[in-house]
Amino acid sequence: MEVKELKKFPKPRKPETETTNFQHVKILDCDEPVSRIICECWHCKQGLLCEVDVTASEYLEVECPNCGKTAVRLMAKEVISKTAIPSPWQ
Repeated sequence: MEVKELKKFPKPRKPETETTNFQHVKILDCDEPVSRIICECWHCKQGLLCEVDVTASEYLEVECPNCGKTAVRLMAKEVISKTAIPSPWQ
């Protein structure tokens, strides 16, 4: 019986000074035709509650009511409503 030695290489580490951007998103009622999405604006971190029709997939950009920039990008048919709320993550 032959035994082979496996060499393990260390994983590359990210520098601690590097920050990664991320966006909080929570999807509710994902098995329904109309889903609710709670998220933060990518730019100003304003909380948003959106109701979207997910019966078909189209590329949508939801505009932030606070800063006017694209808050989040979704794959849905249409945005039924969007409401500014305090961010649940801050």
